[in-house]
Amino acid sequence: MNWEIREQPSKDKLEELQSNLNIPEFICTLLLQRNIDSLKLAQGYFRPNLDELHDPFLMKDMDKTVNRLIRAIKGREKIMILGDYDVDGTTSVSMLYDYFKKKALDPIYYIPDRYKEGYGVSEESIDYAAENNVSILITIDCGIKANDKIESANNKGIDVIICDHHIPDTNIPKAYSIINPNQNKCDYPFKGLCGCGIGFKLISAIEKKTKGNEDINEYLDLVAIATIADQMPMINENRTIVHHGLKVLNKNPRAGFHFFIRSINRDLVESDISFNIGPRINASGRMKSGMISVQLMTEKDINKAYKIAQEIESINLLRRAKEKEVTDEAIEKTDPVKFTNIVYGDDWNKGVLGIAASRLVDKFYKPTIVLTLENDTYTGSARSVPNFDLYDAIDSGKEYLDQYGGHKYAAGLSIKEHNLKSFINHFESYVKSVMQNQMFTKTIGYDIEINFSEINESNFKILSRMSPFGLSNNKPIFRTNYCSGTGNIRLMGKDKTHIKFEIKDSQDYKIQAIGFNMSEHYEQINNKETFDILYTISRNTFNNSAATLELNLKSISFK
Repeated sequence: MNWEIREQPSKDKLEELQSNLNIPEFICTLLLQRNIDSLKLAQGYFRPNLDELHDPFLMKDMDKTVNRLIRAIKGREKIMILGDYDVDGTTSVSMLYDYFKKKALDPIYYIPDRYKEGYGVSEESIDYAAENNVSILITIDCGIKANDKIESANNKGIDVIICDHHIPDTNIPKAYSIINPNQNKCDYPFKGLCGCGIGFKLISAIEKKTKGNEDINEYLDLVAIATIADQMPMINENRTIVHHGLKVLNKNPRAGFHFFIRSINRDLVESDISFNIGPRINASGRMKSGMISVQLMTEKDINKAYKIAQEIESINLLRRAKEKEVTDEAIEKTDPVKFTNIVYGDDWNKGVLGIAASRLVDKFYKPTIVLTLENDTYTGSARSVPNFDLYDAIDSGKEYLDQYGGHKYAAGLSIKEHNLKSFINHFESYVKSVMQNQMFTKTIGYDIEINFSEINESNFKILSRMSPFGLSNNKPIFRTNYCSGTGNIRLMGKDKTHIKFEIKDSQDYKIQAIGFNMSEHYEQINNKETFDILYTISRNTFNNSAATLELNLKSISFK
């Protein structure tokens, strides 16, 4: 693993910012690395303000969409909301369903069955809409590539409003209207919203147009969860939305989330979404039905919500077992010589392929596709390494594909069995050519080198205000050289794969450290060998322990 320091700001810029902010120099460095170079920008960064969100009517087709929905509300028309089965899709559907119910409508919602219908708009969903006398179909977090399905809806007299954030093709569906900041000739200044973020913009626009009095900020928890789970860039509007969404989640969590967060004895942070709430919301869509997650997030009765949450918890345990099974088998099928990993099985669970792909990327550090066979078609998920555009790589081989869609770092695709080998060869050649025969090398970047003397409560409070962290606003990673253990080291975890110990730097400042999956370093640390470390700083509140600062180790390099 390579260690790579991020670009350091000039001395002049550093001195200027420090004089304006009066905070430690190393924190000013972190801010400048994130393009925060003035007092005004720092104020906005540390105090994200909802009033500074962009006008939703800057989006192409927003005015047309809002006018149509206002007419539908006044005429008590039947609306159906259709979303993807993942976190972004189910939170989006939950939000819009709840909002239109408050408008005295009787909306219905639809989450496609991953196994029977696949991703996005299906013929079954269009038929369901027609059977229920739906006059308006709102697709959220999907629909931008469903040309033939939208045409089918049009033929049934249904007005389709597409709310999506995925990259459109050249030929877009002939929908009534399309709200997507990434579509051609859309002047909306921020392109990084998730599907739920697009939905929030829609209801914001309705409220603005009608001068309504609905407290739509109560939905910011759902938008925050979707933004984090969909790994959208944590800048601009997203950072503001997540900042305030976490406040909503902490102050007044909806009934469906109580079961999952009951054991957390502090305010929730973005990592709690990534590793606790998000995977559980996802689990129902992966293993059974995303409809269950919508039920969870729209249920007001705490007792009923608890029952749904318990069902989801059981589903999640099954998901984890299937995930391990598929991942273990996929690892055995990898080819270490190739620039890519494309592995496939005949009966792998479709719902865990994305997770398995992510695990393989972590282990082998290559663009990865994991597929399973159903009838004569392979379907699956793709994941990328940092700074490699996976979507472009897949798009280059579209002649071999039935369907595909996604983002720079994550995508889904389906391939007829007879085209699989051709696509594998093409994908490998494309990646190899882009890399110019240089294999991907796992690199961990860090922000700045510091000593342990700079780690204290005062500085940690400032660092904490840099959150929420995510893509483009990563949690700061620090480097400290010439460290050693003090002898107080122990193995942790069910399989004893983690280490926890006291560590000191070259100036004999001491602090607690934890290294997940770093048990192979136990002997060297116990023998007090000298090493350099990369780490983040966090507060340990595990098991109601005294809240102390500790290092979360990212990498260790022995001298």
